[in-house]
Amino acid sequence: MSTPAEAAGEYLSTTALRDFSAPVLAEDQDSALPTFTLNVSPQDAPVPVLLRHALALIGIPHSGPWEKVAWWVLFQYKGHPCSLAHQKFGLRLRISGDLTEDQADAVLRQILKKLTSAVRTVEAMLTETAGDTLNSGNVTVVNQHLQLRRAYDYFRQRAIKPDFVEDVNESGESPDGGKWWSHVSGKNVMALNASHDLVAAISAYLSVLEHDFVLALPFRDFDPSSDNLTKIIGARWGDKWQRVIDSSDQEATRLRERLVEVVERWRNPYSHGGFEKGHGATVYLHTPGLGALPVGMSSIRDSPLFSFHPVSENGIAGVFDLFDDIDAYLVRTLPHAMAWIDSGLNIRFDADFIAQVCNSLDTHGDLEKLIDAHAYRQEMIDNMDY
Repeated sequence: MSTPAEAAGEYLSTTALRDFSAPVLAEDQDSALPTFTLNVSPQDAPVPVLLRHALALIGIPHSGPWEKVAWWVLFQYKGHPCSLAHQKFGLRLRISGDLTEDQADAVLRQILKKLTSAVRTVEAMLTETAGDTLNSGNVTVVNQHLQLRRAYDYFRQRAIKPDFVEDVNESGESPDGGKWWSHVSGKNVMALNASHDLVAAISAYLSVLEHDFVLALPFRDFDPSSDNLTKIIGARWGDKWQRVIDSSDQEATRLRERLVEVVERWRNPYSHGGFEKGHGATVYLHTPGLGALPVGMSSIRDSPLFSFHPVSENGIAGVFDLFDDIDAYLVRTLPHAMAWIDSGLNIRFDADFIAQVCNSLDTHGDLEKLIDAHAYRQEMIDNMDY
């Protein structure tokens, strides 16, 4: 019985890639023939290695890396010598032959169309095992901490210092001869704007927090053989907190309780259609003899809808003081995880990486040398300085 890769290769050999074959020896080629190049856009090949793998499935190997080239594949298409190379500045498809520029361009685009068509078969084959690969920890998670943090910092700054709004005073005469006037307080508008940015900042901060909790796992007790990464990523922020933070730490417990209060009061209502937990001041009961009463009764004093100014400057400062306390706590209790996260480097979840972390901590007491080594390696890959 054939393997999934063998089955995919057999299928491609008779369909999208039937006109592709292994290259001939260099001495058998006419070196005087002109070569034409097509620059393949990221939209056509967002994951270049999948095109390479399609050719590999039909028995055409690749070579590399080399200076400024991650890999290249030599092949023939309908008798024409061709190559596909992933270079520093993009993916390049080349063909040699006694062709005009227009003829070469037409053939190159035909080759690209067939390769991108073959990618669908490659993806279908790889998808069959993607879940198992992910949950076994053989994955790298993109470190988005800095990008997510920038969004939080942006809304935080706006909430603390909203753009100035001037008062608006208008007056005039109505059609019946009377006079009218209106006044819009710029201070009130600024307060409302600050409350909107506060909600956005809270949502952005929780996004950072959830992201960092996942990234911290390989530096804690993550076990690739038993932990379900998909389930952890999909868990709520509170569950991620419990997974990473020591539940016996009283300081952590107090921070979490304060964060729950902030989330329940500000984030959750505006993330769920404006409805508060228990409906609070968002649903009113028609009560005989008393009129319409809020479900939350007198407890609505804590609702953002209760006062004209949803939040005071002190209230805004209190929220961000809490976030600063949480940040300081994470740096103090998860120094190695936060050092890696702040470096911007992506994070692997496989057993080999976790072993590297443990070895670095045992040998050096920190991850500085390991971070430097991975940063150097990543810079080399980014610049293709092989």
